[in-house]
Amino acid sequence: MANIGGGTKRAFAAAIISGSFSIGNIIGPQTFQARDAPDYRPAKLAVMGTQAGCAFTTFLLFLYYVWQNKKRTSDRETEDAFMTPEVWANMTDKENKNFRYAY
Repeated sequence: MANIGGGTKRAFAAAIISGSFSIGNIIGPQTFQARDAPDYRPAKLAVMGTQAGCAFTTFLLFLYYVWQNKKRTSDRETEDAFMTPEVWANMTDKENKNFRYAY
């Protein structure tokens, strides 16, 4: 949640992540079918595919965060206008030019 600014956006992202984990925990065990025993080859391929997809997505996010941080450093605005907690609470990461992504 460190890379999301704004209260509503952060709550929505937390709900999406929680729901995704729940759906994964329901669907995951269903890939291991008794007819595939003892090797469970389709299930292993599904697990490897989803893990590869996660690794690829993580790498793309890393590149995006580095790019955005460099872009925001060059477009730096005055910091005094953004130092009040009220401003930080109401601005999303896209709106706040002083927001820096953690990676």
